[in-house]
Amino acid sequence: MAQNTVFEQIIKLIPRTQFQSLVHQHDADKFTRTMDSWTWFGALLFGQMTGHDSIRAIERVFAHTDSKMKKLGFGPVRKSTLADANQNRSIDLLESLFHYTLSQAQKFAPVKNGFRFNGQVLALDSTTIELCLSLCPWAKFHHDKGATKLHTAIDIAGDLPQFAVITDGRTHDIRAAREQISFNKGTTVVCDRGYVDYAWLNELSQNGVWFVTRTKTNMIFKVVESKPTDRTRGHICDQIIYLKTQAGSKYQGKLRRITYRDPDTNKRLTFLTNRFDLATQTICDLYKARWKVELFFKTLKQHLRIKKFLGTSANAVKAQILVALIAYLLVQILRFQLKTSISIVDAMAVIGTLLLLKQPLSILLGELPNVNRHPIGLQMTFNL
Repeated sequence: MAQNTVFEQIIKLIPRTQFQSLVHQHDADKFTRTMDSWTWFGALLFGQMTGHDSIRAIERVFAHTDSKMKKLGFGPVRKSTLADANQNRSIDLLESLFHYTLSQAQKFAPVKNGFRFNGQVLALDSTTIELCLSLCPWAKFHHDKGATKLHTAIDIAGDLPQFAVITDGRTHDIRAAREQISFNKGTTVVCDRGYVDYAWLNELSQNGVWFVTRTKTNMIFKVVESKPTDRTRGHICDQIIYLKTQAGSKYQGKLRRITYRDPDTNKRLTFLTNRFDLATQTICDLYKARWKVELFFKTLKQHLRIKKFLGTSANAVKAQILVALIAYLLVQILRFQLKTSISIVDAMAVIGTLLLLKQPLSILLGELPNVNRHPIGLQMTFNL
């Protein structure tokens, strides 16, 4: 039996029947004539996996109805057709496909989050993606720069992005959080001080959502209780407080304020949380875990195509970002299924290099064979 290519093994993680169901749901192929949604998605995914950021390079692979691509159900791709699709086709299909792929990844993802309590822990943040303002005038950021923003939260157990909110670069993080982001009851959200809006924090608390964040420097409060702390571990204070300012009055109830001095950097950090049940060190460790979302953004920018885009319209940019997230989730599914120790970065590098190779992914992403560096019986003789 002939072995499938790496690309075929990856894209088969999305059943064609499921994809067509989403196409039917959004009526995505209603006005298509030469390139259906499956081919459009396949071309964008191929570009993400291989690192091609040129429509001409993708056209070369798909245009001549290569047997490997034809076997997967892809039709020919022309430069003008792909450019038009990126600019005009609704991204609702890709958004639904992202959520489907996420649901599949969650089935195989690790359950344990590294903490001794139940519930999902999410690291919330955004990243700014720079764009050329002369090519993308809709993306005006400030002065002569253009940008768009990706807002998401990473599940720290499986490093999975839970949603994708894409806005213009000028949209503040807290505005996107208030208007477009919601969390399930029992979730612990870890975020930086850019999300400190007392009305929003109160809304989270009222909905049964926990949060851990940094305090603002101008926060005015009243201490009603101080708990004993272990200063040898860097715990300076652990207090129960009430906010006193007019802005603070938007938060109803008490809060917990913890000051911690990092023994490695000697940096002093002050946290604000509505969790009163966890140990002081656990709150500190929760905020430290927020860096997982920073590592996710770094991986996304360095190993997927979200720096140079195949189109200049807002629709084209959003489509490419969504397909990049889908590609990331597909690689994570492979890592979870194979239970391999290979990092997500190394897995992307291997897949991108060998995408059309006919080799089982279980071998490419599996454990490396042991190498006996000093075989028994090998002797070296030196003539002095």
